[in-house]
Amino acid sequence: MRILHISHGCLPEMSGGVESYLQELIAEQRRVGDEIHLLAGSHDLRPATVIEPQEIAGETVHRLYRSDLYFDLWARSYHAAADREIEAFLRELAPDVVHVHQWIRMTSNLVEIAARLGIPAVVTAHDVYTSCPRAFRVRRDGEACYRRLSVESCLDCVPKFGHETDTELAFGIELFRDQYRNELERAAAVLVSDPATSDLLAETTDIEPDRFETLPLPYGRRFADLDVVPSSPTGDEPFRFAYWGVLTYRKGAQFMVRAFADLCRRGLPRPAELHLFGGIDTHELEADLHATADGLPVVFHGRYEYSQLASAGIHMGIFPMLCFETWGFVLDECFELGIPCITTENGALARRAGEAAIRVPPKDERALRDAMASVLADARRHAALSAQIPELPPTTDRHAAALRTVYERSVERGPRDVARIPAARRAEWIELQRESAIGR
Repeated sequence: MRILHISHGCLPEMSGGVESYLQELIAEQRRVGDEIHLLAGSHDLRPATVIEPQEIAGETVHRLYRSDLYFDLWARSYHAAADREIEAFLRELAPDVVHVHQWIRMTSNLVEIAARLGIPAVVTAHDVYTSCPRAFRVRRDGEACYRRLSVESCLDCVPKFGHETDTELAFGIELFRDQYRNELERAAAVLVSDPATSDLLAETTDIEPDRFETLPLPYGRRFADLDVVPSSPTGDEPFRFAYWGVLTYRKGAQFMVRAFADLCRRGLPRPAELHLFGGIDTHELEADLHATADGLPVVFHGRYEYSQLASAGIHMGIFPMLCFETWGFVLDECFELGIPCITTENGALARRAGEAAIRVPPKDERALRDAMASVLADARRHAALSAQIPELPPTTDRHAAALRTVYERSVERGPRDVARIPAARRAEWIELQRESAIGR
């Protein structure tokens, strides 16, 4: 089977859960004999929008480079030149099925483009982007958002430059909603890794719940060939809390460090450390975190390898996300290390962690502080949580086999017949943007 994956980026330029998943999935699909192609976006610009082949780790990856500025922004989600280039690319490649993983840095009508050529598309909703112009369902004030995607809910929250009129923004919000609803309605199959995601998307976009299928993501074991330091604290050694992944505001980094700092000021029940693995996404956040942690047992490790996690002697993970997490490979890594965690109540992490996690409300520094204190004060709490660690998700080969069944069914049925978003509507949106920019 000739399969084309489309994503917003790929390794090594971008390193995240989707990129890692695709690397493992593509390797497995090639192993069983499928012809696999990857079309990925990029942060880089070109003078004209173009698709270029690129050699990455011995394989050819096709990169779409857009020519416009701020193309990650919701208001730039549709791009006519990208539409044209992708259609020409699909026409030449003629895949049996297209698997869409993300629209950002591409264009908002990937499923529609494939359907024009009679090619079915499968969508995996790795996140909640199709229901939120801000992408992560975290409002301007940092609150997790569960509102319906609408002008009423989103007008005061969407990212903007400042010169836009309310008329322009309202038009854009409705177009954004309808574009992605159209994509999900048109797809031959829409996959989610956890029911929490389909519940949220159905509630906030008015898409029927039966449009979604649950297919848990695979987990390639990270530490199978590494020597993992035992996870039970012994003697007088410090209890090590740890966070790993990119440190961002929406992941709750600042609340975690503040909570630990408050715990230190009040007096630690036993020696403890907070280890932070990963880069920090802004200079402002970096300065804030270092200032809060100054003089405290907080260790900034920066970019990391899995071998560092294995050897760090971590006793408990902390994942204080503000945003709605649709899966969270960090949770699987945590459990493979044999350690429990503290996580926030929103999204799939809390459900998947079961009784192996202490749950706290997002942004609640006091609750997070008290959760850490409870584990430090009573060693039995850590042992009880550790005993509830669930089985790890299926390996990539099993996931790929299940996914192939979805592909075969999609090819047999073909694209769904759904009315297109009128080109005139997109043109009117561009005119509104142009007029407000000229008049600023």
